[in-house]
Amino acid sequence: MADDGVSDEEKALFRQAMQSVKPLKGTAKPRREFIAPQSQTMPRKLAVSNKPLPPGMTLSSYYTDEVLAHTTLSYVSHGIPAKRFRELKTGTIPWQAKLDLHGLTTEDARETLLAFILRQYEAGHRSILIIHGKGGVHGEAPVLKNLVNHWLKQIPTVLAFHSAKPKDGGTGALYVLLKRQRHE
Repeated sequence: MADDGVSDEEKALFRQAMQSVKPLKGTAKPRREFIAPQSQTMPRKLAVSNKPLPPGMTLSSYYTDEVLAHTTLSYVSHGIPAKRFRELKTGTIPWQAKLDLHGLTTEDARETLLAFILRQYEAGHRSILIIHGKGGVHGEAPVLKNLVNHWLKQIPTVLAFHSAKPKDGGTGALYVLLKRQRHE
């Protein structure tokens, strides 16, 4: 057993104290997803061999670079032109759909985010808005903001993201640029 700094006596005392504890009944929180109206163009069909996510892909929740509620998030993958990233940062690329993760559990947020990004990619959307909130009540680090910052970097279809302008949620939201679909 790994040395976690807790003595066997403390562990036994904790187990004894928790013996009569029963889990609270879960309350299902509604998933809130808002999608902008479809554009005039028809979504392109996704080629089977061009899946944006590897089969069975899961996102790690382990992160080391903790951010605070008012931290501006910014990420750009290799090969994105500076002009395109500047357009994303300034909010001049209109977003085509948005997702609000407020009130979701970590697991629900992870599943919802992955499914949303896959749907938007399949619909041919390139620019989306993800609202994660600022969280961080009582000076604590915002959990969802930190996780979304970490998760988006793991998703192969995400090329770049940057904190939104105040009118779109400021540091509680992100403009996200997705890869263009490749058709065979």
